[in-house]
Amino acid sequence: MDKLQTRLDAFKFLGNFHPDIRTKFNNICGKTGQYNVPSELFQKRTHRKNRVLISWSTVKANNLTIEQLNSFSGGVAVELINEDYFLQENRQYPTFLELIQRIGSDDTVSAIISFRSETGSSSSALQRRYFEKLLNNTEVLYKGQTITINRYNYENYYLTRTITSGANVGIGNEKWSGFLFVSIKGGQQDVIESHVENITLFNPAVEFLNEPISLDLDLVMSYFAMHSVSFNNLTLNEQQEYKRVMSNLQKHLKESHYDSIDYQGNLLDYCNNHPSIMIGKKLGDNKLYDPIQVESIDIMDFSIKEKDDPLNLDFTHNVSVKKDRFIWDNAKRVILPPSKPTNVFWSKHLSNMM
Repeated sequence: MDKLQTRLDAFKFLGNFHPDIRTKFNNICGKTGQYNVPSELFQKRTHRKNRVLISWSTVKANNLTIEQLNSFSGGVAVELINEDYFLQENRQYPTFLELIQRIGSDDTVSAIISFRSETGSSSSALQRRYFEKLLNNTEVLYKGQTITINRYNYENYYLTRTITSGANVGIGNEKWSGFLFVSIKGGQQDVIESHVENITLFNPAVEFLNEPISLDLDLVMSYFAMHSVSFNNLTLNEQQEYKRVMSNLQKHLKESHYDSIDYQGNLLDYCNNHPSIMIGKKLGDNKLYDPIQVESIDIMDFSIKEKDDPLNLDFTHNVSVKKDRFIWDNAKRVILPPSKPTNVFWSKHLSNMM
């Protein structure tokens, strides 16, 4: 039994309780949130493996190298926001020096230049200052040629989609061109916008997982959910199927090893040692628990569709996405973002808010 078939079997078993449960599990890796991607550039909830956007400040804070960034197999664009391109202090970083050689490139690791709000502040002074600096005959290396940006030609370099349909349209940096995104709205001065409609370019890097890691994530979340099923309430045939699916999940999770700074071991141990399962073991019912409110989770809770319902089950992170933490895994040879299989569990919406 291969891992892909085990995922399909687990989704089918859990989905038999309610059609919305199957949809919820399909969406674990099938759709992403927007997070810090500008709405004009967001891919609108596509698969985790697709092309992503990550800020230079995040790359710098996590000490990510070009070689590590290459593990974003769907393609990654590093966003140089506002002052990033102009600050001399950034030029001390080898990764930055390589990135400014890749502005607008088709490589797996590319870069763009943005002028936009990062903090939600109503002031646009910083964006305007550095946008004006760009227009003052700034030299940029674009697709191997040095060009000079000024107020007469900058619009020629706005980000644009070059391929808009077909298989894998959301993967790869060769499907877009340009390098400039501008969204300056605050203050009393004129609004400057490079894009007024969505061009569906990027997912947030915090949601990225390649296909093998996405599969591991689906198995982890399915294994947790299997503990929400009341075994004694199942028919004999359902009990036999439960045992088969659970056995295959345990096998594949045990075989999947991770080796990063915050977790070393297999995924079965991660799940079994997580409070959401440990609570049930200690209480003797072996049920899945919301570890924050210490309330049991029933399989039908997964069918709640209203996102603001306090009982709706959220895909929850041990270490918050807001930490913007990216970790290199030595076993998988990939960057692991907050959505990694060793950083997630199910909780009720109210708990997640808490």
